[in-house]
Amino acid sequence: MNFPLINIIAIGAGAIIATVGTLLLLIAAFRQSILWGLAVLFAPLGNVVFACRHWTEARTGFMASIIGAAICLGGAYTIPEFQAHFWKALTPATTASAPDMNTQIQQHRQQLETLQAAFAQDGAELTKEYQALEAQRKALKPTDTEAIAKFNVAAAAYQARNAKRKQMQQEIDTVQRELAALLETRARNEVANQKKVVMYTTSHCPACKAAKQFLAQKGVPYEEIDVETSRDGAQAFQKLGGRGVPLILVGDKKMEGFNAQALEAAL
Repeated sequence: MNFPLINIIAIGAGAIIATVGTLLLLIAAFRQSILWGLAVLFAPLGNVVFACRHWTEARTGFMASIIGAAICLGGAYTIPEFQAHFWKALTPATTASAPDMNTQIQQHRQQLETLQAAFAQDGAELTKEYQALEAQRKALKPTDTEAIAKFNVAAAAYQARNAKRKQMQQEIDTVQRELAALLETRARNEVANQKKVVMYTTSHCPACKAAKQFLAQKGVPYEEIDVETSRDGAQAFQKLGGRGVPLILVGDKKMEGFNAQALEAAL
């Protein structure tokens, strides 16, 4: 990790000012008493307590230590690598607890299978229940008020269960839409994260033809640049330190020549 010179100067100057301020604060504390000196030296927040109680004596050292620490931290924070580590350290739990895309897809698939199985079983039971109700309805007599009352209760229960079945269908539709959205998002991410393949070739190179055939069989898209027919391609080839073709770039990896196992590993 390379630090810019301005940052190194700021960190060094801040550390020096903070050290001098701490020493001045310790001297002021020990002048007040040995107990105060030990408190500032060893006790948590002892310097803050001493500064509050004896501000006149502690002011110079305390302010110098605060300013020095601020300069030191400011110089470190302006380094991009430090910022990345700083914010990453602040949010480890959120990153760790969030389920990945594959886990979410698997959970939705399991939920969908469970709902569909319950829906099918409920449908079979409702069909039998409807047939029983239909037979009961046909056997009803207008004068049999007790049988009519029982039929009405059973019919109401059937209607309630049928309404619940419609809610289950809506839940299945929702899970299916969510699963489809997750699958689409994963597909987009896979395309976005696919490593770009660039191959510098010539028309009469057998190894180039073998490499192109290998990529075609794997279904891997690539950009071919003929160094004999493309002036820009020849210049780029030279800048890459190319000594022979094929020269294959897979993302930020560079390969000279064709080796099926090495290329597959890079992909």
